[in-house]
Amino acid sequence: MVYNFYNYLRGRMSVKHLPFLRKTRSLKKYGAMDRELYGSAVTLKNLALVQKEKPLSADYIFQSLMDNSLALRPAYEEMITLYRNGRDEEAFKAFGNIAGSRAGRNFASVLSKIDRINPAETVKQMEVFQNMMAEERMTAAVRAAQKNSVLITALASASIFALLINFAVVVVFMDTLGMLGHLF
Repeated sequence: MVYNFYNYLRGRMSVKHLPFLRKTRSLKKYGAMDRELYGSAVTLKNLALVQKEKPLSADYIFQSLMDNSLALRPAYEEMITLYRNGRDEEAFKAFGNIAGSRAGRNFASVLSKIDRINPAETVKQMEVFQNMMAEERMTAAVRAAQKNSVLITALASASIFALLINFAVVVVFMDTLGMLGHLF
């Protein structure tokens, strides 16, 4: 069953959860969810580095991630609840949909494999994930800079065009005044 973020929340949440829905939309708008995903990746990487010889259980890792998060706490709560009820696939899909971005779905994919991979592989996965997040931020910054440069170029072109039009009108008007002066 494929989830849509808003349909998922609409089906799962009652009226008392509406402030969370508004807050989630604003958090997504300002990138707080992705920043927290990056923080979760750092936390998971640190847990894997500290416990190289003795792998931790997935439940403990999920609980630790939830304890260290703010914006993603409802996503982790839902994921842990579904995971503990034995609905693993649904748990990770729900997390990805609540996170609401491609990075969230990728992180959910890594979390779904946490029991099957060793801590060293988890560290590598988190490094790849962090690099991907950094590239996405870089791409977004470049796009914003390009939009700004196009806007500035358009404004400069418009002002030059207005200046040329003004010059043409003044020249034509002065010539017209001179011709009218000769006629009268």
